[in-house]
Amino acid sequence: MSQDLNEIHDSAEWDNALAIFEFVPPGQAAPWSARRDFLGCEMLRFTSAKPSAVAVQGHLKRSLGITRFLVHDGPILGKLCDEETLAAFVAALCERLGKECLISFSSIQPYEPTHEVWLRKAGFLRPWSAILSPLTLYVDCSDGLRLERGFSANWRKSIRKAEKNGLVFETVTLTDARVRDDLLALHCETLRNKGAAEHIDGPMLEALRPDSRWQVFFASHAGKRLSGRLVFVSGSTAFDFMAGTNAEGRKLSASHFLAASILKHLGQSGVRWFDFGRIGPGRYDSIDSFKNGSGGRPVAYLGEWSLSSRPWLEFVVGTAGFFKRRERW
Repeated sequence: MSQDLNEIHDSAEWDNALAIFEFVPPGQAAPWSARRDFLGCEMLRFTSAKPSAVAVQGHLKRSLGITRFLVHDGPILGKLCDEETLAAFVAALCERLGKECLISFSSIQPYEPTHEVWLRKAGFLRPWSAILSPLTLYVDCSDGLRLERGFSANWRKSIRKAEKNGLVFETVTLTDARVRDDLLALHCETLRNKGAAEHIDGPMLEALRPDSRWQVFFASHAGKRLSGRLVFVSGSTAFDFMAGTNAEGRKLSASHFLAASILKHLGQSGVRWFDFGRIGPGRYDSIDSFKNGSGGRPVAYLGEWSLSSRPWLEFVVGTAGFFKRRERW
């Protein structure tokens, strides 16, 4: 193997390699990938020879004669990364995967113009299915008073309503099976109401149990959990991962109460930024409206990139991706 690329097979070794990075997105965490069902796809993990410069975890998918290396929430570009290191890493990755392989990156790292230059020089292009970088909201949790002032009038009204009705904020862990069941039930009910597909199941949540970076929060009333959120915390940044609210919770504004309580709790725990997840036009405008009420500032992700030795191959895959996800981007 090329000296510019290290391949890691053990998930514990992967987490140790990522511990040096300041920014580790949830899709790169070993406990998640170790259990997530990829229908027999092979999971591959690579780091650059220079420590804490570049890290990539993805799965190798073979379908219709096309081999794709799909990287969700990556690559991770550390502070020690430079153009030369990234170019050498990408060249070594292409050599390892083979010339006929299409490499697809979908990164939730904050956008940096220099990173785009490096990726383009290394041969990557924006896929046809994602011409623009997706947006998210970053909420500053560091100052509680400033945080509350940033809430919209609807948020403040909803929070007062929830407090008047006696809702309680809970911080719990995934080690409790009942916690996982309650969270999944709330999440699935919300997805059904939105007409969205379910991608998370009980065994997936159980696989995250040993990793303390995954934190669970509930809003409860009279001992019953009405709204829940799963958050991934990496250093000074937290990521909204999954959420759900039942019918009773929607009547009592439990989701607003819970989100505000989480933001305050994270700020008191030393977290600076809360990534509220992707926003944008489409069938989930009500969710975007809810997130915008937090007062967060729009932040562009590094977004999606693809690399192939055959341009027509990227075009075919990208076009299929566009029609598959046309309701969002």
